[in-house]
Amino acid sequence: MVRRFLPIAGLTLLAACSGLPQVTRGIGLAFVGRAPEKVPVADKAVIVAGPPGFCIDRDETREDGGSAFVLLGSCASISGRAGKASPEIEAVLTASVSAQNGADVSGAMDQLAGYFKTTAGRAALARDGNAKSVEVLDSRRGDGVFLLKARDDSPNPATGLAPEYWRALFDLNGRLLTLSILEFEDKPMSDDAAVATLLAFVERMRRENPVRDAGAGASGQAGAL
Repeated sequence: MVRRFLPIAGLTLLAACSGLPQVTRGIGLAFVGRAPEKVPVADKAVIVAGPPGFCIDRDETREDGGSAFVLLGSCASISGRAGKASPEIEAVLTASVSAQNGADVSGAMDQLAGYFKTTAGRAALARDGNAKSVEVLDSRRGDGVFLLKARDDSPNPATGLAPEYWRALFDLNGRLLTLSILEFEDKPMSDDAAVATLLAFVERMRRENPVRDAGAGASGQAGAL
């Protein structure tokens, strides 16, 4: 039922939105030379890793009990080394990992689509908690992944990022994962490029975190959405 799912969705989405730092192309420069491709979080229960060219900004990795927030950017930018890998598109990725809660995104696709059209759903997406700040532009689903495109016009503490973003929600070993891709205002990307990168992020997360329990969530690769 929607009511059972919504508190989980709202909490994780808000964590993903509110955790953004003062983002620039030089994110993570406090850790020059230290740009890991993966990091264990949530009491080491989940490994966060992005698509090729994206590395972890350890200065912006946050954990609270069994949940976590991780920001990823260009390996070259975070390390401060031009020779390091860079992704094909210039963007910022985030991952929000819920505490263990038996999340069931794959069984709640219709409910999620309806929820994010409501005042409560849009308020959950908004950085300022105001539903009027958010417009839901698109949603897609497939292979246990719910994709959402939204525009958030509330004040953004992350300098240089556009108000529109794509977000993916899916189950992983009893946890709700929320992955986002955010573009820079001067480097807009097509929906196809954003979705492809986000699905590659989902794929990498699934490879790094094999399903331990067949009932904990969808397995396999992210299919066409």
